[in-house]
Amino acid sequence: MTAAFKPIFTEALNKKYMHRGVIDIGNTRIKAAVFSSEGELANKQYFNDLSLCYQWLKQENIYSVIVSSVAQGSTEEVIGFEIHSLSYLSKLPFKNQYLSKETLGVDRIAALAAAATQFPNQACLIFDIGTCMTIDFLDPDLNYNGGNISPGIAMRLKAMHQFTGRLPLVDIKDANFTMGSNTKEAMANGVLLGMQHEIEGYIQTFTKKYPNLQTVLCGGDHSHFVIPSKYKIFANENFVLEGLYALLLLNEK
Repeated sequence: MTAAFKPIFTEALNKKYMHRGVIDIGNTRIKAAVFSSEGELANKQYFNDLSLCYQWLKQENIYSVIVSSVAQGSTEEVIGFEIHSLSYLSKLPFKNQYLSKETLGVDRIAALAAAATQFPNQACLIFDIGTCMTIDFLDPDLNYNGGNISPGIAMRLKAMHQFTGRLPLVDIKDANFTMGSNTKEAMANGVLLGMQHEIEGYIQTFTKKYPNLQTVLCGGDHSHFVIPSKYKIFANENFVLEGLYALLLLNEK
């Protein structure tokens, strides 16, 4: 190897064997993850402060980082690794037909990217259940034409308390997935069962047109819902993080 090419080769080799980082800045917390050079999720942490998150990543042999922020947190350049801020202008592994692309949440973009890379050529319905519940559909040709947004568990419970005179603020632990025998149970059951039927209704509707439909449940509150086994269900709390990793590889310099 000539001396002229040695630095280039070394940089490429180092890049190949270094880790990648992803940061998901949500409405309530910051989630960060490290992916190995083989693409495996190697580590994951939660933060309340972005600077602490960057400090943690600097210790993880990181080559590059992608930042997804629904809360518009600061993503200023950090010395030590390349940073890509995810937006509607980023390269995507699917065809984005959304009419107002600039308003499409980056968390939804990440979930769609995960679906496009993990379930290629397959209709995919994604439920990301957190502060809100987003419902997005990707057709077998990787076309994304849109989706819906619905209130999440905590938002529904708080709304009943705040917009009425006497209903209490209820914990979802009061639910028992049947008809409530008291007000707290009635409210908690109403939220969980209502969302359960909402989810199943979407699945039934899309399954009629796409019998091989793949349904994905992700987000911090996805574990509260159990979908009948007759449907193809994939539940993965790290689905958005995996989508961010796929987007990082696509957009990396």
